[in-house]
Amino acid sequence: MRTAAAWQKCKPPLPVPADIKPFAKQPRLAAASLGRVRRIVDANDEFRARLASAVVPELVDELGIAWLRREPGWEERVGELVERRAKEAAERDSERLVASEQRRRVAAEEAATRTRAELVALAEKFVEREQEFREFRHREQTAMAELEALRRTVSELKQEARHARDREGAARSLLERVEAERDDAIGRATTAAAQRDALLANRADLPDGSQGAAHIARLRQLADVASTLVDGLTAMVSTGPSPRQAVDVPRTAAKDPRKTAEYLLKAPGMVVFVDGYNVAKLGWPELSLEQQRAKLLDSVDGLARRFGTEFVVVLDGADVVGAHADRRRLARVRYSPAGVTADDIIRDEVGRLDTRRPVVVVTNDREVRRDVIAAGANVLTSDSLVDLALR
Repeated sequence: MRTAAAWQKCKPPLPVPADIKPFAKQPRLAAASLGRVRRIVDANDEFRARLASAVVPELVDELGIAWLRREPGWEERVGELVERRAKEAAERDSERLVASEQRRRVAAEEAATRTRAELVALAEKFVEREQEFREFRHREQTAMAELEALRRTVSELKQEARHARDREGAARSLLERVEAERDDAIGRATTAAAQRDALLANRADLPDGSQGAAHIARLRQLADVASTLVDGLTAMVSTGPSPRQAVDVPRTAAKDPRKTAEYLLKAPGMVVFVDGYNVAKLGWPELSLEQQRAKLLDSVDGLARRFGTEFVVVLDGADVVGAHADRRRLARVRYSPAGVTADDIIRDEVGRLDTRRPVVVVTNDREVRRDVIAAGANVLTSDSLVDLALR
């Protein structure tokens, strides 16, 4: 229902009934007042007729004009209008519903497209995860196999460690026994050497054919055997490995010092270092130093010629008068310079020689024998060389 201000635009001006005036001052009627105003207008035919002739379509719609004019058949007209408007409203509602459904369908299709894309991505991720899972299982199985192998290895190592400890204990016991035997043998060898030296010192006083010479020979043989035993025991307890390997003497020859010497001197490529004065003083104690040296060199030349072996005779004192002779010899003779012993020269010569060549050192010096044995050399006693040279 329009307000009184709206009716003022209608021409000609309409007189407003008294019962309408209270509502004319309101800019817009409240919903609760519409029913009363409609009843007032509906009861005043004259006002309604004049109002119907004055209204314009801009202010009152077709349904309102039909209600105001109430021309014949207006109720059917109003019913048609109501029906038409209801139909139009239904059509609008249907269109809105269709549009809404269309929007929902588009949205659903878009959502379905997104879902399909997500499903494809998830399927790809699932394949990747499945592949990763298979790889993980493979790595796990490999790791478990390696772990089991490591466990077996650790168990075997523990068992080997126990066996090694047992072997170490047995080796220590053996080493202690060998060292005790070595010390005992060294003591016996020292005693035999002292007895031999004492008898040799008195050899000139013994009559020819007496039992003293046989006793001396026996003592010399015992001393050689004891010295060989000491060398063998020293080699057994030696801790440091040597790049040179000593020549292995057969048992049949090892029991006899002379046979041992002959076997070693015949070895291919053998080099024999002779501790000169250690041998000379033992072999010819009654001669002068110069005579001892000459006898030694002659004897060594004879052995070199006999066995075809390379000999090196090492003597103390390069400044000794008469030490350097003009005579050419088969054996190489080397004199130690001042301040250097022949023992050191022998050690140095053995150390510098090609490790592929076998070496024999002839001396009774225990320290020299110990050092050259550690360097992989064989050793012979001075007595064995004298005995071999005099035969």
